[in-house]
Amino acid sequence: MNKRIMFTGLLLSVVGTVQAQDRQVVDSVASALETQGLLTPVGKFEIEPSFSYSQNTSNRISILGYSVLPAIVVGIIEAEDADLTTFTWGLAARYGLTNRIELELRVPWVYRYDVFTKRDENEPVTGPREFTSRGGGLGDIEMAVRYQFNLESAPFWIGGLRVKSDTGDSAFDLPLNPDGIFPDPPTGSGSWAIEPSITLIYPSDPGVLFGTAGYTLNLEADAERDLTPDDLTNGKDKFNLGDSVFLGMGMGFAVNNRLSFSLGVNHRTVLKSKINGKKAGEVLQIDSLTTGFSLALTDKTSLNMSLQAGLTEDAPDVQVNFGMPIMF
Repeated sequence: MNKRIMFTGLLLSVVGTVQAQDRQVVDSVASALETQGLLTPVGKFEIEPSFSYSQNTSNRISILGYSVLPAIVVGIIEAEDADLTTFTWGLAARYGLTNRIELELRVPWVYRYDVFTKRDENEPVTGPREFTSRGGGLGDIEMAVRYQFNLESAPFWIGGLRVKSDTGDSAFDLPLNPDGIFPDPPTGSGSWAIEPSITLIYPSDPGVLFGTAGYTLNLEADAERDLTPDDLTNGKDKFNLGDSVFLGMGMGFAVNNRLSFSLGVNHRTVLKSKINGKKAGEVLQIDSLTTGFSLALTDKTSLNMSLQAGLTEDAPDVQVNFGMPIMF
């Protein structure tokens, strides 16, 4: 059994979660034990259909008013519970341009089902109001190039450059209903992004240590809806999503010649966003624990699965990823 196929995607399921459902720069774990190239071999073509399920819940209480005493608030108190579910089907294509260079194109299709439960505590209602937002569409198409710096000896270093488009429907473009809910939920970020990264791989039979770090630069874009109702200017509002820094590390293990297992942790710090040049929102800390496995089905096909659990309030509660890379 080809070890390269056995471990294909195992590290990807762990390291890749740092980029929020994005494939990272390593194409194999065990290939480091028997071959020098870690990316798609020169002249080879690989496709990977994938499926991802993400679940996230949040509770929020907003107060519009003022305090009379520290324990007494006069105004409107609104409690909101959000239950967000996202399904993503993706198709990635990779090509080995040289022994050191790999090219990738990924196209996602996103379906969201969001349920919001609101209750205005100052209103004499018998129960909370429930709102549903559902819909799907094309997500943000991504392109990537990866370069393996050294082929001769470990540790192996791989650099990557990922470019994300704005092909998905953006929250800054779609209209809101009177209750502040999207009738059709967004499927993309609404702006282009550039993400350089560096990955370290250190094989130590029967395990492989790995780590990755990178920076996501989000470019400024125009909003199709009014983000500042109090602003009397007639020009379009501009938004700039907060840049982010991410880190990830972990270890992969060979259980036998067909099955491998991995465990890793990921961290991302998202800086404040900007609207018309002014900072908005908060700094987010997204941490998660990921476990995954890879099962070799044939010499050219494997099945990969990973489970990600959020460790901080800003991280998704749970995310499950499936992928089946097929080499041609």
